[in-house]
Amino acid sequence: MKVAIVAPSGVPFVWGGAENIWKGLWLALNQQASVTAELIKLPSPEHDFWAIIQSYQNFADLDLNHFDLVISTKYPAWMISHPRHVLFMQHTLRGLYDSYPSHLSKSTSHLAQKIPELSRILNTPKPNRAHLSECFNELQRIKALHILDQQDTALPSPLLRAIVHFFDAVALAPGQIMRYTAIAHEVANREEYFPKNIKPEVLYHPSSLPQAGIIADTQLAPIFTASRLDTPKRIDLLIKAYCKSGVKTPLRIAGTGPQNAALQKLIPQNSGITLLGHISEQQLAQEYANALFVPFIPEHEDFGLITYEAMIAGKAVLSCTDSGGVTELVKDMENGLLVKPECDDIARAIKKLCSDPKLCSQLGQHAYNTVKEISWPVLAKELLNLHKQYQPKIMVLNTFPIYPVVSGGQARLYHLYSQLSMLGYSIEILNLDFNTSTVKSRHLNENFIEVLIPIGEEFKKKLNIEEKRLNISCVDWLAAQHPELLPEWQAEIKRRAPWASLVICSHPYAYPVMTQAGVKEWLYEAHNVEADLKAQIYQQHPQEALQIKELESQCAQGAQHIICCSSEDSLRMQALYQIPDNQFSVIANGADIQNIKYLDQAGRKAIRVQMGLEPTNNISLFMGSNHGPNIEAAEQILSAAEQDISLQYIILGSVADAFKQRKTPNNVRFLGVVSQAEKQLWLKIAFIALNPMLNGSGSNLKLIEYAAAGLPIISTEFGVRGTKLMAGVHYLNTKNLANTIANTLKTPDLQLDTMTNKAMKYIKSELSWQGLAEEYQKTIKHGLSKIKSKGESILLAPSLPESSSASYLC
Repeated sequence: MKVAIVAPSGVPFVWGGAENIWKGLWLALNQQASVTAELIKLPSPEHDFWAIIQSYQNFADLDLNHFDLVISTKYPAWMISHPRHVLFMQHTLRGLYDSYPSHLSKSTSHLAQKIPELSRILNTPKPNRAHLSECFNELQRIKALHILDQQDTALPSPLLRAIVHFFDAVALAPGQIMRYTAIAHEVANREEYFPKNIKPEVLYHPSSLPQAGIIADTQLAPIFTASRLDTPKRIDLLIKAYCKSGVKTPLRIAGTGPQNAALQKLIPQNSGITLLGHISEQQLAQEYANALFVPFIPEHEDFGLITYEAMIAGKAVLSCTDSGGVTELVKDMENGLLVKPECDDIARAIKKLCSDPKLCSQLGQHAYNTVKEISWPVLAKELLNLHKQYQPKIMVLNTFPIYPVVSGGQARLYHLYSQLSMLGYSIEILNLDFNTSTVKSRHLNENFIEVLIPIGEEFKKKLNIEEKRLNISCVDWLAAQHPELLPEWQAEIKRRAPWASLVICSHPYAYPVMTQAGVKEWLYEAHNVEADLKAQIYQQHPQEALQIKELESQCAQGAQHIICCSSEDSLRMQALYQIPDNQFSVIANGADIQNIKYLDQAGRKAIRVQMGLEPTNNISLFMGSNHGPNIEAAEQILSAAEQDISLQYIILGSVADAFKQRKTPNNVRFLGVVSQAEKQLWLKIAFIALNPMLNGSGSNLKLIEYAAAGLPIISTEFGVRGTKLMAGVHYLNTKNLANTIANTLKTPDLQLDTMTNKAMKYIKSELSWQGLAEEYQKTIKHGLSKIKSKGESILLAPSLPESSSASYLC
């Protein structure tokens, strides 16, 4: 497993608690079996408004998809986009969050007229990566035109606060983060740090400070602390309290920072206080070992690495009740002292500890016992825990890109899994793509990623030979026959499978590569009964048809559960492969009812008039891919067109490819594959929809879209399989297409509207993608519970070959 720890490098560079975490975690991860980790840092200056924005953009542009997992702990590094991103939060840019000055406004409404487009983007309710790109582009435009003045870009300012909150909202959204963790409850509980309703796990971290070989010099026993010399650390308060305590025990303070000069002036001569400046790790460990106790009194500290370092060295810690994460480890009079953040209280505590070395020793021993189980190996293993994810991750395997949506198969995969991703699942769909040379990922929505897998030259050559031999498009079948020609596909499945709660094999053609990649449990999503469908397509090649049947049999019989598109398909597969009915669920095809507008006949005529067409211009519509059953249906339409020239026949989709060399009637127009916008237009202006299907499998997606749009449907009884549409109620049944069309042209609009309204209501109530996804969720929950109840590894077999050079079923 390749892991990237992604972090900012401060400008100017300083070594602090964050750097300590990254170093320790990097070392620990590389000591884990089968893990190789890299620490990747980008310079991240914070000296001005534009530098902060640029630092965020630099991480947003960083492509680390060659790593299996990324871990981030701090802004702006978490701006990186990666499908397996674990957040181990230290803190946000605190000056724009919990430390934002109370006297400053948080509103940017006064800038709405000056920067209207940026204001619109920043006020997006649920911003995503697409909005992020808009934001960066608009900010670049604003910078180039010098639109903002000095007050607008001050540090801090309401505008910078709004921008950084926007960036963090995008970066830390549930679809972007696989697992939320924090270094302390202090961090986990801060307002606005995490998305709403997210409850991060708290994982304490140790220090990378060396412990071995350090022997205490008991003759010294000073008071010692280490800290960045900055206002929130309250070193000035510590110095004042020490001076007030009157103790003679020396106070040694290690660290550097902006308060160095002011603190030097605060220290009286001969006071026993020494500012050590920067010291080596070896000296730091020695100072802890020598110390009598360690005071550490910051205000609302994230965690406080000093606390752990002192306690693991067996030293009592003196802290304050408002010191944040420090108080999660330090318990008053158990392993240290907790007092109010007042000079007198701190002074009394210093005096108490200095006067009672035995108490210091007892508290120190308990302090060690408190933190001794916090270790780098434990933290590394926990961050790599595959089964602790905010959202269950589902990996879907398929053989073609699904966006933009053109075909019925694409529509099902895009809409069903898009809706499922909105129900609390993180979806990755791995698709073969001829148009990419490298593995690429694209967000289809917040929780839905399409991974495009390149198809190499060897596969393309073999495909060309096979398609010439068979005279059939056979990408899917060749992918099943020769998975060794698709090494990137197998590599990506193997790489991503360990994080998947569930794998879904959509169509059976990914089955060989899936099992060779080590997946041993899956759901099979059967879009069709492939054995029957391919038997029709491969009529001239019965041997291939038989092999496809065997492929589907193995995929179905080995699956945890099978999802069919229709009850007819479910019954057929039960009989064909001798699988009990309790192994099946039916999730029908649906309609995108949010984007398909229902129109009655009057509405259709009105749109035709708006477009300059005759209101009585009768247009029929058929949609289909270049697929045997669709070609048969198109043949029937051509026959009907020759008999009735009063109707325009519009045929959309790649089915047109089958008729390129054919002379067709003048009233028939094959438009081929069109955009979604054009398809929606034809659904609005057509008079009737045709569905003269005689063969096929699954359910008919075009039929459902026709019904949702309000088109009167002329269909065969076979064409409405997988639905509850009834002849004479929801559609017009046909046995002779030309005659049925002629009769429909004479049917009053009101009668047609009554029928289409009933069909539309049925689709909305039972076949919306949202409703179908909710049904699908029940099947998935059942599948997950079955897998978890076994108490074994979800996916990967103990040992499997990297790849297989043998063809499948050849």
